[in-house]
Amino acid sequence: MFGYLSELSARGLGRAFGVALLLAAATQAAGLPLNIDGRDYDWSHVGRFVLPGDTVSITAPAEGGPCGWAASGGELAILDQQRVRWVAPGEPGLHSITVCRDTLSAAVNVFVMVPFDSMMNGELNGYRIGTYPSSNPFPNFVIPRGFIEVTEENIDTRVSRGHTLREFVSRQPGSFPKYLVLREELVIKLELLADLVREKGHDCEALTVFSGFRTPSFHHRRGSGTNSAHVYGGAADIFLDGNDDGLMDDISGDGASDSRDSRLLASYVDELEEAHPELVGGCGWYRRTRSRGPFVHTDVRGERTRWHR
Repeated sequence: MFGYLSELSARGLGRAFGVALLLAAATQAAGLPLNIDGRDYDWSHVGRFVLPGDTVSITAPAEGGPCGWAASGGELAILDQQRVRWVAPGEPGLHSITVCRDTLSAAVNVFVMVPFDSMMNGELNGYRIGTYPSSNPFPNFVIPRGFIEVTEENIDTRVSRGHTLREFVSRQPGSFPKYLVLREELVIKLELLADLVREKGHDCEALTVFSGFRTPSFHHRRGSGTNSAHVYGGAADIFLDGNDDGLMDDISGDGASDSRDSRLLASYVDELEEAHPELVGGCGWYRRTRSRGPFVHTDVRGERTRWHR
């Protein structure tokens, strides 16, 4: 069956039927490990953010026999039973590339972005973004290549096994479409941090992201200056909420949700960065206030910076 679907994908025939079957399997099966553009993943869902015409190369493990591949759009070239090359179409939008082998599957959700130079006077389709500074102090960040267009239809699309697009959208007021910058390294860092938190014995299906991307306009209106890792899509304010009460869990075991918990979560960020120096960045832990619980800021700016408030 899967070999037959591979032939259909290569020829561009029966695409809708093949995609439907593979997506159905992907929602019921464990994640199939993949290498995507030189980076390894073992998630059931992977988000990629590209520009029109960009190429995505995907390789499945050689062990286990042939894979079935399908794509909901773009140009999918089957190189062999384990490798494909996908070329993004000329128009922005969301496309899924799905691979299945026996009971294992994975879906690569590719968001074709709106190019940065499509923005006029700091706006895209009436959505206020603002002006990016001509320079910034963050080694890993430059002016974004483009913006993910967020719609009512795609906002709950998974960008990893534990996170959806919705979690990272700027909280500024406005109707759809909205626009977002999100760095893949940040998503990887959050998933690895969740893995570490579980290894420490805490209940953590995924970390809660309550502030991700901020447009330069929104960030400035908050009185937070002009430069922030948030405006480059490389930062998230997070807490652990395994019991779904909207507050940081008592991971320190002192009977309260307080700064001891945010400090402990920040120490896990330190431990993660020691193991993965390619994900080094800023980390700050924050105390509980009258309006919110304790939380941790983490980012992938490219240099170690620490603070607390």
